[in-house]
Amino acid sequence: MKKKTQLLLAGVILLAACKNEQAPAPVIPNEGLDCQKARIVTTYAYQAIQVNCTSRGCHTGAIPRGRADFSTPDNLKAYITASRAVFTQRVTSAQADMPPSRFPALSKGMKDSLACWIEKGMPDQ
Repeated sequence: MKKKTQLLLAGVILLAACKNEQAPAPVIPNEGLDCQKARIVTTYAYQAIQVNCTSRGCHTGAIPRGRADFSTPDNLKAYITASRAVFTQRVTSAQADMPPSRFPALSKGMKDSLACWIEKGMPDQ
């Protein structure tokens, strides 16, 4: 109970210290990423794919699983361009099955970031 009171008091002080136009936007859990405001570029998206998809020995280009070669940013983009629905279903959707269950799942934030990058045409900058 004491902790709740401290948090409430801190919130009141914070709100009193800011004018409305300076107050931060509220954080709404599970709202998702605002793709209009997000700036996701190829470097960020590709780094996430490397960490979660190629560094584990999958989708490396040597033996691309499911013909999905993510060994370079260009190969990743080419795959998504040719198979966007498959990538979306398997990687960024709520029912995604990639990476396989023996590896940690992508966070909702990462899925949202990749989806925004794709939605915006996979920009490099």
